[in-house]
Amino acid sequence: MALAGKNKKWLGYTLYVVLVTLALLYYLFPSQAVEEFVDNSIRRINPALGFKAEKIGPWVPAGMRISGGLVYVNGSPVTPVFKTDTMYIMARILKLIRGNYSFGLDAKAYLGEINGRFDSKDDNGETFESELVFKDLDLAGYEFPTGRFQHKITGLVSGDIAYNNDSAGENGRAKLRLNNGRLQFQVPIFGVNSIDLQNIDIELELQNRRIKIEKAELSGSEVKGVLNGFILLDSDITLSQLKLTGTLEPLAEFYKNYPEIRELLKSMNKRVKRGQYFYSITGTLGAPAFTLH
Repeated sequence: MALAGKNKKWLGYTLYVVLVTLALLYYLFPSQAVEEFVDNSIRRINPALGFKAEKIGPWVPAGMRISGGLVYVNGSPVTPVFKTDTMYIMARILKLIRGNYSFGLDAKAYLGEINGRFDSKDDNGETFESELVFKDLDLAGYEFPTGRFQHKITGLVSGDIAYNNDSAGENGRAKLRLNNGRLQFQVPIFGVNSIDLQNIDIELELQNRRIKIEKAELSGSEVKGVLNGFILLDSDITLSQLKLTGTLEPLAEFYKNYPEIRELLKSMNKRVKRGQYFYSITGTLGAPAFTLH
């Protein structure tokens, strides 16, 4: 009985120490230092960007919870580049034991979900690889492009992104899908306020600040189309150069909704082949120039 009593006593002490440790960890958690670390990590990737959060706290057993995380452009604190409602960053303990810096990510943003991983290849995080998988991010709530681009795209975006930064440079791949999409013009173009995009499938490859569009297919009820070419990235994303070409095929539903457009296109004497119009997009992401050929 005495032995059982001692065991209960030590169990009580152990639970007490654990609870006190967790309480101290919660109240003394270095949230400012963590925010500065995340901010510095983002600035290493892109010096034009910064990070801040409404609240950062510990998350059992080995992680942290970020509420109201914002990635923003320096000098433009009003509209963030990206924001999350909540984000959980968890250390992958088995990999840490082996000496590998590895973290998992689970976040809620724009009414959708994001999951991923981050694996550092060195002690200071200068070289790393990461992968993100996201589902049903609602572009209607994505405010950043509104003040920077002429038009707005709504819909739900899903897909995955893989990124690698090492001695060979920056490399990555992405597969994206837009569902229930719609392009809304800032002002009507030839009487057209918006176009049904329905579905867009995109495959991209990044090689040292150059994005190659390997696949971009639009299938809407009003318009079909394809796009290919390159985007040359700039530290200011709106200054990224566009070198894109493709085809557009207005469908019967489009001409039914906008009958005046058919006569307008005929009068423009543009090249048409099997109902398709050829076009190019040049300029920058902030000021694209669309030309029919």
